[in-house]
Amino acid sequence: MAQRKTVIQKLLDYLHAYFKPQTDERTDSMLNLVLPFVANMLRDMVVDKAQSLAAEHLEEHIDKLPKEVKQALDDAVNGDNSHGHKSVVDLIKG
Repeated sequence: MAQRKTVIQKLLDYLHAYFKPQTDERTDSMLNLVLPFVANMLRDMVVDKAQSLAAEHLEEHIDKLPKEVKQALDDAVNGDNSHGHKSVVDLIKG
């Protein structure tokens, strides 16, 4: 369980570093491609019965994200037409 939290924390740290204010040269097309994938991967980790990671554990970490990172994930989930979820927390809770 501790190793899984470390992996999640590393992923969230990467996302934070990626979204922290930088130059305007960041390409939105890449974000539009990557963020829905990340959100679906997080959901799959929670849904997988072989995993002991619960949505509540992941929600705890998502709530600690900087506001702009969480908003970017929520926007990506909301814009993904493959489901009807509006936010990353909504997505992982099913």
